[in-house]
Amino acid sequence: MELASIIVPVYNIEKYIEGCVESLLAQNYAKTEIILVDDGGTDKSAGICDEYAEKYSRVKVLHKENGGLSDARNKGAEQAHGKYLFFVDGDDTVSPDMVEKAVFCAEELHADMVFFDFESIEEDTGRRDRYHYGFPQNQCMNARSNPELLIKSPSACCCLYSKAFWDESGIRYPEGLHYEDLATTPRFIIKAQKIGYVGDSPKYYYMLRQGSIMRSNNFERSYKDRTYVMNFLMDYFNGQHLEEEFKKELEYLVFQHCYFIPSKEIILADTKSIWLDRFRKYAVSKYPDIMKNPYISELSGKDKILLFFMKRRMYRVMNLLSGMRKAKDRMKGQ
Repeated sequence: MELASIIVPVYNIEKYIEGCVESLLAQNYAKTEIILVDDGGTDKSAGICDEYAEKYSRVKVLHKENGGLSDARNKGAEQAHGKYLFFVDGDDTVSPDMVEKAVFCAEELHADMVFFDFESIEEDTGRRDRYHYGFPQNQCMNARSNPELLIKSPSACCCLYSKAFWDESGIRYPEGLHYEDLATTPRFIIKAQKIGYVGDSPKYYYMLRQGSIMRSNNFERSYKDRTYVMNFLMDYFNGQHLEEEFKKELEYLVFQHCYFIPSKEIILADTKSIWLDRFRKYAVSKYPDIMKNPYISELSGKDKILLFFMKRRMYRVMNLLSGMRKAKDRMKGQ
């Protein structure tokens, strides 16, 4: 049985960290080390981490000055001794068989990476949505055999990494940016020779909570970071002479992360925001025919409806539909 290292960045999440660590201690796979990276928070999180380290020998705590999520992940990975790496955010939880299923797949396929599905949970409504990657199971993939790998969720938390592959790649999470996963995961996918997938059930439970980075209304910061990351990614592909080969995938990433997703977020907060037009102009400046991208046809039925209204600037209808959905979810939760 190979050692698996689980890296958990921790910053001002005293309300959630116990649930996260308990789900890691409950893994069916016994040979794990859990590295809690205290990123210099100001609440009781660090003390809770120390209590777990005192109680369980496989829990280790790394205390450091605040450097952000990327720095915490990078520092934690440097301290890891396992053959495999997992990254888990400290306000999320995982299924008991996450490590077991992912490691088994990696061992069977000699994989550099293994993806698995996740479930998002809205803290305020309790709504649960499964993200299904939908890759072929029990077989090796890479970017050339399955280019759709590049357009799926770039989350660092829904993947196993071979530590040897991580070290040899030289790729690290960029510091000082949001959307660091988008800047990183596609580069790992390009370098990986063998990628596996476990899709029998969600293995990761991602908490969508108010006040988190991903639900911030700082749209100026969102625009700067999203466009910077996409420019960085396109420059990387160009430097690897891969921009033409994966043009459809890069175009779709711009559509998804620099138009569709941020526009939905902005419309919910402020339909008159200047950042709506700026995101649209950025996307079209990079790819003038972006709305003809073939991957758009694979959007869910709900997202196709939202895109229809978005393109026609029918924002009130979008907000009405969103309000109806949230009201329905709250009624279910009562």
